[in-house]
Amino acid sequence: MIVLAIAACSPQSGGTATSTTVESSASSTAATTTLPLVAGCPEDGGFTEGGAVRTIEQTSSDADTIGLITWTAEAACESFTVSFETSEGAPATTPPTVSVAYVDDVPVIRMALDADQTVITDQLVETPMVDRLFVVSALDGGKFIDFHLASPAQARLDIETSPARLILELQPGIVDYSAPPAISDFAVVVTPLDGSTETVPVSVAGYARTFESTVLLIATSGDEVVAEEFTTSADSLETWGEFSAELTLPFGDVSLFVGDENQEDGGLEGVTINLTVQ
Repeated sequence: MIVLAIAACSPQSGGTATSTTVESSASSTAATTTLPLVAGCPEDGGFTEGGAVRTIEQTSSDADTIGLITWTAEAACESFTVSFETSEGAPATTPPTVSVAYVDDVPVIRMALDADQTVITDQLVETPMVDRLFVVSALDGGKFIDFHLASPAQARLDIETSPARLILELQPGIVDYSAPPAISDFAVVVTPLDGSTETVPVSVAGYARTFESTVLLIATSGDEVVAEEFTTSADSLETWGEFSAELTLPFGDVSLFVGDENQEDGGLEGVTINLTVQ
């Protein structure tokens, strides 16, 4: 077994914390389509692959900050535990409202949270099923954690209180993907994927850490610039900031750059993906 942990700060408590699995304090909506359990994570049922995984609505929560993220990885079961802190930095007792779903046609599981702050920004994971994770400020408020899959995976979500924890369990799945999202130190393009075929207008979505939250998009066809736009991400100081844009592009093969200009030499910093527009 491999056990890994990351944290920008470690909450301290005066006694030994206990974990209690609860369902009565939160209303839960589980995914309607479930898959049979394969050899891997313990117990039966609750796993799904694609679409919504689970939503848990909380009437109240003292969880203001995403704190420690830990994980364990075995041959056919991986478990990711997200802990939370109060606004004063103490361990929270009740997790926030959460919704977990697969991003459509993309190897990413998104955990959307009603949280204001985070001590984690991103982390290389490199388990058999998860390559890395990103913590992102959402355009509509709150935060989300994107788990970028390294291989097909089924997922389920559990909740614990005292202390507050959300546990994402993964086991091998069957749905493969054509390509991973494009990633750099300054921008991540979740959709569209490199090599995909798109229709006009082309929707571009992802997250960035660029100067003053400005995201530059430049589309070229051959040697000609066919579109150039700026948009603004939701954050750039505390963590990654979500952005989205729609581009009207000509039919045919198009290269799309997403990122920013280097403030010192004016060079471009970001990612480039290749698309076919029809």
